[in-house]
Order: sequence, then C-alpha cells, then structure tokens
Amino acid sequence: MKFSFKDRPQNISGYGEQPFAFLEPDAHQTIGHIASIDLIENGDGAARVRWQRKQLGNLFNHAYVRSEFWRQRIPAGVAPQDALQRLPILSRKDIAMQVQQEGSLFHDKKQRKLPTYETTGSTGTPLKVFVCEQNGYYNEVRGLAQFFIDNLSLDANRVEIKPIVRSGDLRKKTEPPSTNPSWAGPLSKVYGNGSNKTLRFNNDVDGLLNELSKHPVGYLVCPSRVIEQLLDRGPDLIEKLGIKFWFHLSDYRSWDAVGRLKKIGIPSLSNYSSGETGPIAFECRTNVGYYHVAHSNVIVESDHTLTTEFDGEQVSRLMITHLHSYATPLVRYDIGDFGKLHDVCPCGHHGPTLSHIYGRGKHFLRHPDGRYVPFYLSTRLLREVVEFGECRFRQEAIDTITVQIGGRETLSSDEEERLKATILAATDPAFKVVIKPVREIDWSDNPKRLFFSSSMT
Repeated sequence: MKFSFKDRPQNISGYGEQPFAFLEPDAHQTIGHIASIDLIENGDGAARVRWQRKQLGNLFNHAYVRSEFWRQRIPAGVAPQDALQRLPILSRKDIAMQVQQEGSLFHDKKQRKLPTYETTGSTGTPLKVFVCEQNGYYNEVRGLAQFFIDNLSLDANRVEIKPIVRSGDLRKKTEPPSTNPSWAGPLSKVYGNGSNKTLRFNNDVDGLLNELSKHPVGYLVCPSRVIEQLLDRGPDLIEKLGIKFWFHLSDYRSWDAVGRLKKIGIPSLSNYSSGETGPIAFECRTNVGYYHVAHSNVIVESDHTLTTEFDGEQVSRLMITHLHSYATPLVRYDIGDFGKLHDVCPCGHHGPTLSHIYGRGKHFLRHPDGRYVPFYLSTRLLREVVEFGECRFRQEAIDTITVQIGGRETLSSDEEERLKATILAATDPAFKVVIKPVREIDWSDNPKRLFFSSSMT
C-alpha cells in the first residue's frame, strides 16, 4: 500500500531552522529509515534478497571472528545464502550455552553494560540474550513505519495495557499509569501526535475502566483477554471510551472479539514478534490472519520435518534468523512456534507471508459457574515463588487447576502453599489447585510446549 509523508496533520514548527536543514536531525533520520524500511519490505524482491544476503554475510563474519561457538557452526568458505540452509537449527539450550560461555559478542566502548532481554519463560527457564542499543532503535522505528505502511494517523492517543510480571503485584489493584504527551518519538516534532499511556492490569476491570475513562483511548494496544472483558460490558462502553483501533499483542486473538469490534466500526490488527528478535511479521490489512514478514529485520524459514495440525491445517516449525543480532546471534533459531509460510500474500504483496501461526497460548479458564476467566501467569513470575526447570498448567476438570512442576521431585509444604496462593491470586479462589512435582514433564502430546491448556470448552 502506497503512502505519503505529507498527507497527515503536521506541526507548524516541524521543519529544521539551521542552514541546510530540512527537518530536525533526529526526525530527518527517522523518516529516512522509515522510507528505507518500506523500500526493503515492499519494493523490488531481488533487491531485497541481495540486501538480506549482504546483511547475513556481515553477521556471519562478525560471529565467526568473535565466537568459538559460531566457528563450529558456520561452514568456512561458503556464501551466506548457501551457508544458511547448511547451519544446524539453533535451540534455546544452544543460545543459553553460548551466552553463558562467551557473553555478548558486541562491545560498545561508550556503554558500561550492554543491555539484555529475558523472555517470560513460557515453557520453563527464561532465556536471556544480549541486545544492542541499535536493536531498540530499530524496534521503535519499525513500529512507526507500520503506521505509514498501513496509512494510519499519528494524531490519536495511544494506550497500552500490559500484564502483571511480578508476583508482588498480583494482589494490587490497577497501578497509576506511566504517561507521555506523545508516542511517536522524533516524529512528534513534525506531525500532530496523541498522548501515550501505559497500564499494568491484574483483572481489576473497574479500576481499569476508571483510568481509561479519563481521556479518549484512541489506539488500544492490549492482549485479547483484555478487550474481551471490555466487550463484555457492552458496545456502548467501547464507544464511550473512544477506542478507534485495537492492536492485538501477546496472546491468542479471539476471532469473536474481532467480529464484535468490526460490527461497531472498530478495525483491528495483530503482529507477530518476540522479545529476542523484535518484529517478525505484521498482519495484512486486507487479509485477516496473514502476516507480511518484516524482511528488514528477519528471515523466516519453515522446517517441514517437524509439523503439527492447527485449525485443520498442517503447520511446520518456524525458524527465525535475526539479521541484526550482533550481541547474541540468532541464526535459524527454533522460536518454538509453528505456521504456514507462503511466497506471496493473497493481497498481492510479493514476499514471504505467514498464516496459521500456532504458539500463542489460549489463556482462558472455564470458571465453575460457567463463565470464562482470563488466565495469565508467566514462569518468570512463578520462579519468584519457587525454583523449577519447567512447568505445565492444565484444566481437565471444571473446578481444578493441575500444575506440573518439572525438575523437582518434591516441594516443601511452604513452597506448595506459596505457589497455590500465587496461582489463586491470578485466577479465582473458587478453583482447587493440585501441585505435582515431577522429575521431567512429558511434552509428547504438545510439541509447542504451551504451558497452559484447558479442555473445558
């Protein structure tokens, strides 16, 4: 979809005032990078492939020189486009070993300590990777680029609702938000831009509504389980809150919620990303469930030797190569998700496109009284309460949550009580919680290793 930089409300003082300056330097750089991202992802396919090969070669050379781990994996004397398919698949265990043995492969003399990212640990021990300052900058600019690619305005407010991530916050009500007068970074100097608000939410719907009611929401960025709770209060509430667009993130998206919003004129979009890699793919505006790969950031492959079935379709294991992962290289990374990889999108977009992505947890419990209760507990949070290797939650009876704690043959009574209290604080006291320590969890019936499932549909 073509876009224009000029067809949106501008600030009268948005242009540069120094000699030979058209825009303020940081805004000039951001707009230049947005245009470059659009060219790479939506321009000539042959030019994009050539650029990706050059970037892959840069990453290979960097890793080969600085890492014994990668010297053992990268075949010498082979062109990057041929070497990629010859590399072994990179597991979470491989990454953890490389990080522990070698640390970061990127060293910036200006920075005393290189930043890290730690996953939520949806299947066990959280994975820590090193990241560069440039990764954070790319993620910000790529997010802004999507507003141009999708022809969305910048002048609406933005509200992001995030889940609780620390055990000590489970019993708290909705906390005061963090706010900012704008959300578009350097572009807010050039274009009219709405305010930004970030909230942490822990099932306190009334407290959340009180905060959302203070100003028009505009763009709502949140998991599906949050918008579903708002929709349960009726469509009039959605209109009253001033929600113009729903950006889905994090969990399994409810198609019922998408349809209910569409009926009242509110569009929605999702994206596919991970904390380790940043953006992977953005949903097509005209074909729900199809995601255009963020070619400026990643190469996506599918491994047809490992498949499963999702929504009646056979889906393959996905492998992600992060082109800018200089601190902790992620090449042919088994991200733990499955999906279908297409050469083109039904909309006509010429480039790798994903559909039927399987991996986001369907995090709902069936309450004993019949209603559905949103469920969110990361293993990062649980490990603040008790140490373990991996865990698995199941609801196989209407009133019972069964928890397998892997890597532990026993738990003390104190550990078990703390764990039960944490789980009930995130769910409902009406449930019984059964804790089962096991030496090793049997994942044979769950190749994705989703740590939560409910058979109470």
